[in-house]
Amino acid sequence: MAVDIKDVEQVAQELQQKFDDFKAKNDKRVDAIEQEKGKLAGQVETLNGKLSELENLKSDLEKELLELKRPAGG
Repeated sequence: MAVDIKDVEQVAQELQQKFDDFKAKNDKRVDAIEQEKGKLAGQVETLNGKLSELENLKSDLEKELLELKRPAGG
């Protein structure tokens, strides 16, 4: 059973086309993931800022509560 060079070339071309299709789809998928990653990074930064604000407010509140609990000296 002889293999014809044209058959090999056809198979190679089909494989190349399938790979190119896969690569194009995968590139779109990767781009979408990168865009979502960028959005999430922005949200994380926003949440970190709010968390810092809450930590500061908590510290201030704890200080005020300590001052209120102290007995009046005199």
